[in-house]
Amino acid sequence: MFIGHYGIGFMLKRKFRDFPLWLFFLMLQLPDLIAFILVFFGVERAAYRDNINPFLRNEFVLTYSHSLAGTIILCILVYALFINIKDRTWASIAALSVFSHWVIDFIVHTSDMSVFFGSVKVGLGLWEYPWISYGLEILLVAGGWLALKYRNIFSYLLLIVLAGSFTGMIFGSEPELIREEQSLRSLILLVSNILFIVLAYDSERKQAVSLSSVTDGMLRGRE
Repeated sequence: MFIGHYGIGFMLKRKFRDFPLWLFFLMLQLPDLIAFILVFFGVERAAYRDNINPFLRNEFVLTYSHSLAGTIILCILVYALFINIKDRTWASIAALSVFSHWVIDFIVHTSDMSVFFGSVKVGLGLWEYPWISYGLEILLVAGGWLALKYRNIFSYLLLIVLAGSFTGMIFGSEPELIREEQSLRSLILLVSNILFIVLAYDSERKQAVSLSSVTDGMLRGRE
């Protein structure tokens, strides 16, 4: 799944308000971010292939970043990090967010996700139905975004960029240079996802500033 993971982040933010939205985005997309880096350095593979189905235009060999065993190890590391820098609640939320990535990808991927570092390939293959897959991702993002308790220019920009970039990626055609260079494709995807995380941070930070201004104004009014 692509932007659908971010839709889950919006929904989780409504439930766990103290956990930052940008951190939800980071945890939910951590396996992909690691995959982009590994593909860039040639450790994993995500090469372009011609296919009428836009969701099947990548030949994935994500031996480490998207294996069930690798995901579990990553969850343990994330849990250990947050249990030391924050508390058990944050550690559990962060680790489960990371794990959810594999579960959701298992639903949409064809049989290219491994259970143990390249062995036992699995995937339910929802991507074989492109319009359903596209609609599901847009629905998750739009529905999750509507569940947010705040609106500002950055939150609207985040929604537009997420939906727009995903739609362009699915229904547009990639330049030949990007098709041939999987390292370049992975770098572009890495930068794009970092941009989404930054926009999530800005949308929440602006909301905090706005709430602070309102609170200060109310206090001054009482004086």
